[in-house]
Amino acid sequence: MITLSSLALVALSQLALAAGEVCLKHASGSDHQPIPPVPSRAAWYGFGIGSMSIWFFLWLHLMRFFALNRLFAFEGVSPLLVACACTLFLSEKITVRGWFASFLIAFGIMLVAVF
Repeated sequence: MITLSSLALVALSQLALAAGEVCLKHASGSDHQPIPPVPSRAAWYGFGIGSMSIWFFLWLHLMRFFALNRLFAFEGVSPLLVACACTLFLSEKITVRGWFASFLIAFGIMLVAVF
């Protein structure tokens, strides 16, 4: 049974995953921005690893309460969150085709989980 607190933990885990991926990408540099200096890069790597660690331990906790096929449906939100975060924080341009593909991935994962 999905409660409000478990749904909040699922949302937090997916936000932590997207934040971790964006922090790690920022630390390694991007096409639009130069690689940050070493102290700043180490901090971004630390934030990224910390955020992904939060996701990992939240995911382990959530697997105790949900069947994996139901929980994995929420993983379909991750490509959309990462695409939004990359657009907002890394100034990456995503084509309409890319957005459409992200929505198809999310929709497909949810279909598999429901049926």
